[in-house]
Amino acid sequence: MGRRELIASLAFSITFSIALAYASIEVIRIVNLWMLGFIPDCVLLSDFPRCQELEALFRLVGYAGLAAILLVTVAGFLLKKTRLALLGSLAIYLPTIGYFAFTMFFLAGVGVLRLLWLPFTDSDVFVRIGLITFLPAWFVNTAVTWAVKLAAPGFTGDFSAPVGFVFMITGLALFILATFTWVSDRLRGKVLSTEGVYKFSRHPMYLGFIIWSYGLLYLASTVEGGRGWSPPAPGLPWLLSAVIIIGAALLEEAELRSKVGEYVKYAEHTPFMIPLPRRLGKAITYPVRKLIGKDLPDTRREVLTAMLVYLALTSLISLAVSYFII
Repeated sequence: MGRRELIASLAFSITFSIALAYASIEVIRIVNLWMLGFIPDCVLLSDFPRCQELEALFRLVGYAGLAAILLVTVAGFLLKKTRLALLGSLAIYLPTIGYFAFTMFFLAGVGVLRLLWLPFTDSDVFVRIGLITFLPAWFVNTAVTWAVKLAAPGFTGDFSAPVGFVFMITGLALFILATFTWVSDRLRGKVLSTEGVYKFSRHPMYLGFIIWSYGLLYLASTVEGGRGWSPPAPGLPWLLSAVIIIGAALLEEAELRSKVGEYVKYAEHTPFMIPLPRRLGKAITYPVRKLIGKDLPDTRREVLTAMLVYLALTSLISLAVSYFII
């Protein structure tokens, strides 16, 4: 790659990623200012009767909205429209942004996005199903806290917020590197990206977003009590969002295998999402391998089957674990 292409790729990837991050915050601020005109701050109880009326109305809207999002997502998979499925994934995740903004920056209006979570938070079972989502961050936080306490016995805090930020920064960095590689390859006329972070993951952009969104979810959940009429952020919506993204990536792979001849060879030597020890990878793919006879599904039916199987397994495990935690 020439120096000019290198500079152009680097500039584009960094500018695009920073602009995306900044735009997400700025859009939240603008939308919040607009919504504050008719969504009151129920924390301050400035208009409590109106808050009660809005909650009853939004509960119906939340259920209807979630149903519509799920229909759009399913339609995306059935019609092989991965962008439609990804749109559904983003919509399911939107309440996390609303919760984060509401708890961290005291934005009352945007907090209404959390109405899509009402079907998840109205039921204790749904809340318990999502608890397994937080285990990785809890383990990291516990390990770091214990290590610090061993070095400084008088330490009484924890690292919940820093751990959340680390996940977010890691995800954003991975997304920037993946964007840089992808743009560089397109400028050179390459159809398939196999260098840089693409050596370690076939879908580093998706992985970067998943890690970033996980960090945001965990960071929002570290705020004790939250604000307004919402409980702490549930993990099930993020889990659904991540599974949908992975399903969309699997459908894209099926298309790439048929259109890009070298993709099959590339996939043989590169992990699907995360580089894992071989035995661990085999253990994770064991359920789907028993069902369809191969490690990864490559048809719509197989992809949907795999998604449902892993959602069911994680739900059952989460329910079992939750009764030991709560």
